[in-house]
Amino acid sequence: MKMKILHETILKHPQQNIEKYTLQNTQGYSVSFLNLGGTITSIMTPDQNGNFENIVLAYETAEQYLENPYYLGALIGRVAGRIPNAELGRYKLEANEGEHQLHGGPHGFHQVFWNVQTVEHDDSAEVILTHFSRDGDGGYPGNLEVQVTYRLDCDNTFTIDYEARSDQDTWLNLTNHAYFNLSAGSRNILNHKLTMNSEAIAEFDEDSLPTGKWIPAKETPFELKTGKLLREAAESDHEQMVKVGNGFDHLFLFEQSELNQVTLEDEESGRKMVVQTTDPAAVIYMANKMDTKHPLKSGQAGGPYAAICIETQRIPESLLIPGLPTHKIAAREEYRSRTSFTFGLS
Repeated sequence: MKMKILHETILKHPQQNIEKYTLQNTQGYSVSFLNLGGTITSIMTPDQNGNFENIVLAYETAEQYLENPYYLGALIGRVAGRIPNAELGRYKLEANEGEHQLHGGPHGFHQVFWNVQTVEHDDSAEVILTHFSRDGDGGYPGNLEVQVTYRLDCDNTFTIDYEARSDQDTWLNLTNHAYFNLSAGSRNILNHKLTMNSEAIAEFDEDSLPTGKWIPAKETPFELKTGKLLREAAESDHEQMVKVGNGFDHLFLFEQSELNQVTLEDEESGRKMVVQTTDPAAVIYMANKMDTKHPLKSGQAGGPYAAICIETQRIPESLLIPGLPTHKIAAREEYRSRTSFTFGLS
């Protein structure tokens, strides 16, 4: 029996209709996303009692995704993260956070209507999202062809494959900005346990901009090899935690291996998520500064610590360590990365 892909129009819009696609496997797990921003709006997984619930934050209305101020579930590009003074080399980019650029600027990939092609297999369902970003878009050099594949399989693994190529030297750092809450948003994430092989974090200044220095994780609150409750990060008096609103909002460098791993667990619901990536780093963000101005789906509470983002990515060039992948790519070089999310019970 082939796995299913459902499709519906959720908002008619003068520019282009917002379409929702749902990948569904035979066990009842599903992933829903929009053509606008490739935005993931739902991941349905069971708790230890077999109750299927949405473990990612979603807005109350479809219209909210036209602005998406929290970048909920969106594909981020061309470059995830903050770019100081919105400048890369001699290129002046579009600023959208004061004089800096955040997550690709005001017209980044989270605002793009992606082309969608669906493919149903016996053991997986996948969609191929494509976008052509012209030379000069947002200030970035190079005509860029981007392909992102979303795939859900019968082993309850959701995989994102990123591929891209530019006709000029350029910068590229793609990720997804889903906000996870394994309790399905019924309570905050402070009792979630996070485990990862973090070697170091990128140091931030007062404006959450990278200084170019690394802080070794060992014997700090950023050491997560044996797992820690997120509450410990929120309550830490470590200078780097306090600077970003008490908690994680940092670029973590993995101890390098072919496949790097992050595990998130919630004892009360029994849910567990294992993230594996070919990328060398991940931004872990605990929604420390999230407000409640933008209503979320019924049953989901916003505000600080409402959810956690695990934004797998490359190393921004200002933090370049020799031998690690930078986010600068050469003309016609193939950009590839893969991140998978496997859902189960602890």
